[in-house]
Amino acid sequence: MSPIKPLDHLGTCLVTGAAGFLGSHLVRGLLDQGYSVRAVIRNTPLELEHPNLEIVRGEVEDADRMTEVCEGIDTVFHTVAYLALLGGKAASAEYRQAAYDANVGGVENLIRACLARGVSRFVHTSSIDVCFNSEVNVEMDEHTPYATNMSCLYTETKIEGEKLALDANGKGSLLTTVLRPDGIYGPGNNIMLDEIYKQVTKGMLVMTIGFPGALHDHIYVDNLVHAEILAAKHLVPGNPVCGKAYFVTDNHPLPLFEFARPLIEGLGHKMPRLNIPYRPVLLFLRLWQYLHFRIGLFAPLFAPHEIRKLAISHCATSKEAKRDFGYDPVVTPEEAMTRSVSHYKERLALVRALPAPK
Repeated sequence: MSPIKPLDHLGTCLVTGAAGFLGSHLVRGLLDQGYSVRAVIRNTPLELEHPNLEIVRGEVEDADRMTEVCEGIDTVFHTVAYLALLGGKAASAEYRQAAYDANVGGVENLIRACLARGVSRFVHTSSIDVCFNSEVNVEMDEHTPYATNMSCLYTETKIEGEKLALDANGKGSLLTTVLRPDGIYGPGNNIMLDEIYKQVTKGMLVMTIGFPGALHDHIYVDNLVHAEILAAKHLVPGNPVCGKAYFVTDNHPLPLFEFARPLIEGLGHKMPRLNIPYRPVLLFLRLWQYLHFRIGLFAPLFAPHEIRKLAISHCATSKEAKRDFGYDPVVTPEEAMTRSVSHYKERLALVRALPAPK
């Protein structure tokens, strides 16, 4: 039997979360390949103009609006998510509902819109967190089950959203697939490197937690964009990509502080010498999280889930993504970090060049 050929063209593409870090890079990547793109933003503007780009406002929680924006669309890339990293039994009903509305209801609304408008392909961006069970696992693959230890609402709701996306495969003319990245980074406004940059430049990075930390994956944003478009092109009837979830990484797992070392040192700072074990920090943050929900104490600086991810090794393989849709990183980890450090150096130089406040 001859192999099933991928698509040459994805038609008109819709990107949710288009003003976000991944979404904005994905929009640019699609435009660079000649596609017409409808970019869905919420409140943050997308600073981009292109003759093949249409920018519209909408929220995935709004079912009617999603049906409107999917009119005339061939391929949907769903990247928006509510990063609900807190959790536990004390989590408020409001916090829980907001997470479910965005990460579960949003997927459901988009799937219904795709079916109503005859969309052909749906690529859902999930997370390695759906399989992170707060225990060591450095061999995550296609057989790894969903997490059962729900340390935060993000994990819980991303599992349910992913299931909806996969279950929609084959309904009507719709074909779906899911990508599970971890540690998305690169130049621009991304949560992980922005936080490190802030802590370094404001003199807040005075200690490490559980140095050097556990092994976990990262993926440079251009590599993830490459994976998203490749996966979409393989959404053709009979292809193994249809109805399946894939881990995608840079294939270069590192502890967080070793991963961040080039950025910290590139900004002219040294790695802190003071280190504290993670278990007391985790216990303290769990109490803080409880009090936040029970008595209204302000939210903890870091979620217990983030400390677990920092301290517990969890890595995945991209071999299934390579096997089924030919994914390999297009940017090496060394080049990716070089580009990232250069961006943050330029950002710091611009800040220092500003006149001092009077």
